[in-house]
Amino acid sequence: QVEETWWEHINKGGVVIWPLLALGLAAALVALVKWVQLANLRRIQPSDLQSILDHVNDDDPDSALALAKRIKGPAGELLQTAVENAGESKEMIEEILYEKMLHTKPKLERLLPFLSLTAATSPLLGLLGTVTGMINTFKLITVFGTGDPKRLSSGISEALVTTEYGLIIAVPCLLLFALLSRKAKGILASMEQTAVGFVNGLAIKAK
Repeated sequence: QVEETWWEHINKGGVVIWPLLALGLAAALVALVKWVQLANLRRIQPSDLQSILDHVNDDDPDSALALAKRIKGPAGELLQTAVENAGESKEMIEEILYEKMLHTKPKLERLLPFLSLTAATSPLLGLLGTVTGMINTFKLITVFGTGDPKRLSSGISEALVTTEYGLIIAVPCLLLFALLSRKAKGILASMEQTAVGFVNGLAIKAK
């Protein structure tokens, strides 16, 4: 008699459980999309950078640009911009590449704040369900007294189930946000390292 299905358990959460589950589902979809997006971005290997620099230093920008275009994603676009402006001064190239990275950062971090928002909002929605569940419990006590525990269990279940699901949703969202943010920062750090390596490679030529 105490065993229940997953659907029956959810239905005990009352009205608040539905926006809570919708928020959790949306966060799961966002996390999946961002994971696929960030996982498919290729980082620049030192050998790729060195090959492009060799062509640039040999006054063969067309071959260098062709190599850069083979690299998909923001890292490849960064190298394309670097090759196209290789004739500028070192300071100008640094400014151009820095501007390119600033333009790329919001794209990499897009939708990530939603995961952080979900992690912060889910426990609050769970708390709201707890409050409404306890209010319903006190209403039942007012009407029927405390003699029938079965009537009181519905309000108590609503209070506990929403809190449970609020935490179930919040903890993975917090972990996913930290993981994906770290991954995005790693890609930006790799781009910054590539930009520095490109500029230093041109500086050797200038000497």
